[in-house]
Amino acid sequence: MSIRKIATSAEQLQAQSAQMKAQLKKKNDKPFKNFLRKIGNNFIPMIPAFVGAGLIAGKYDFAN
Repeated sequence: MSIRKIATSAEQLQAQSAQMKAQLKKKNDKPFKNFLRKIGNNFIPMIPAFVGAGLIAGKYDFAN
């Protein structure tokens, strides 16, 4: 295989990948999924804080 064939096939794969991603994004662009995504983006970063608060509360109760 020559370098030109490899470059051409790589470009074709990138174009095909972009097309597949666009189709998947269009398929998943539903109002309920967007709502859940917004809720998740707000609450998922809070999980480590809840776990940390629970550990601190547990250590405090254990010390008493």
